[in-house]
Amino acid sequence: MADMNSNLDNSETINLALREHQASVDWRFTRQTTDLHVWVQRMNLEFKLQIDDIPVLQIERLRRCLGHYRPGRNGFGLRDEIAIHEDHLCASPHWRVLGTLLHELLHCWQEHFGKKRPGSSSRNYHNREFRDKAANLGLIIDQRGRTQYAPGETPFLNLLSKYGIEVSDMPAPMERQGLSSRRVSKLKLYMCPCGVKVRIGRSRFHAKCLDCGGIFEKK
Repeated sequence: MADMNSNLDNSETINLALREHQASVDWRFTRQTTDLHVWVQRMNLEFKLQIDDIPVLQIERLRRCLGHYRPGRNGFGLRDEIAIHEDHLCASPHWRVLGTLLHELLHCWQEHFGKKRPGSSSRNYHNREFRDKAANLGLIIDQRGRTQYAPGETPFLNLLSKYGIEVSDMPAPMERQGLSSRRVSKLKLYMCPCGVKVRIGRSRFHAKCLDCGGIFEKK
């Protein structure tokens, strides 16, 4: 990975040490985190994100999200923490996990290079700048951070194809399914732990995902 590390001269020593620790320790997520670190560098280079630091990758159970990015430093003083929900990592198709990783990397990009409005806080919003950057790569993200994927030739899907990652069961973006915004607003959104989303026209819905075995919960 020497070529991938060439742009990381400014990485903090602790970030580099943590990556090496995760790759060598006896841990159930050793293989997955090693792979995610490789993809961090691939996306950084291919999409010209120019992120100098290696983000801190954390695997944990998250509430109501598949991943998150923490701007600045976390409670250990580590900079640029990206967390992935462990159920998502273990049960979702690999391409969907990589989509979540890219989503969070774009938060990191915006934190370092995005435009700040006068008087705005440093809180990380899914604002127009963020959504436009994501759309240019093939991720369709709404203001609440919900992610869909543009079909066809997109930079994200092309990168997956370049490295032999199969993309299957990709739902069409909602706006391409012929559903009006008025119709969608009447449907209740439910999501399982691995990220599969469905909209149901009733307030009570009890179902189990056939992919991960998780229960759909109302969002």
